[in-house]
Amino acid sequence: MPDNELLYGLIGLGAAGVFLVLGYNSWQERKHRRSAEQAFRADIHDVLLEGHPEERNNETRIEPSVPESIEPSMPERIEPAASRIPAAAPIGRAAEPELPAEAAAIDCVVRIEAPAGIQGGALVTSAGGPLSQVNRPIHWYALSEETHRWLPLSADEPRSFTRFAVALQLADRRGAISERDYDNFVAVVQRVCDQFLAVPQIGERKKTLALAQQVDQFCAATDIQIALNVLAGGQAFVGTKIRGLAEAAGLKLERDGCFHARDDEGRTLFALSNRDPALFSVEALKQMASTGVTLTINVPRVGGGIQSFDKMVAFARHLVETLDGVLADDNRKPLGDPEIALIRSQVQDFLAQMETHGIPAGSALALRLFA
Repeated sequence: MPDNELLYGLIGLGAAGVFLVLGYNSWQERKHRRSAEQAFRADIHDVLLEGHPEERNNETRIEPSVPESIEPSMPERIEPAASRIPAAAPIGRAAEPELPAEAAAIDCVVRIEAPAGIQGGALVTSAGGPLSQVNRPIHWYALSEETHRWLPLSADEPRSFTRFAVALQLADRRGAISERDYDNFVAVVQRVCDQFLAVPQIGERKKTLALAQQVDQFCAATDIQIALNVLAGGQAFVGTKIRGLAEAAGLKLERDGCFHARDDEGRTLFALSNRDPALFSVEALKQMASTGVTLTINVPRVGGGIQSFDKMVAFARHLVETLDGVLADDNRKPLGDPEIALIRSQVQDFLAQMETHGIPAGSALALRLFA
């Protein structure tokens, strides 16, 4: 009997100990919960999510942004594309100068930064094959650290540079570049830059393609050729006579079968061709009898302003007087002084329009655009 009482006493003490432990744990849990609630009710902010408290009391910050390289619409005067992509220079390096006029707003320009340096010829050669599939004029430039000027870059350039630019012409007489042309160009440039551990700055696709369409519209609006015909009257023009008059006026017979009047820099002012199917040649002119000749001026590609047109008209009138011919348009309608004055006025308008857009007729930029 005493043994049973001892057993029951031990069981009671054990149960009491269990209840005591459970109660203590419960008290500890409530204590930590209250501490935690007080801590989370405190005005503590997450700097990563909300920013530093001092910054929130200041005015709204304006984060730096990359300027867009292509404007959505063509300005009244076309500005160089380089002036619209003011690339930020690294600390201790001068800002990049503007690209040559040949890389003005008719180009999509991608600048390339190569901190480790790249041999110029190697870069051009690596991109040359793939870029030939674009079938559009593409020009490479490298920035000289010595002269701080952009240099035309060729495949045989042995020097290394850290800054480059590659320019895709947006339009020419064939029309604007297509989406496929642009995508291929960008893909090749990116792939070559990855190969050489360089970083390209590529403009926005949508705006670039929109500008290409606007450049094409400008090209179509100013792509004017003026033709004046000197038609034979009762008797065909003798070939040797035509040659003599042309050469006396300073025109030279060239491989295209036409006589060309050129300026001091060797650029064509106007051309004299046979109105009949046969081309002019030294041998053909000895036996030729022509029903008429045509004088043509390619307005956007000719420098010298309206004076170039006046020279062509003066030579046409000289042919009329000497050969006893008739000055006429392509429909054989005679052209008198009033008609010539009207054509001259129209030519002046086209020349002024080109000047307004920063692409003077006969300039290097115009020669590229109207190639």
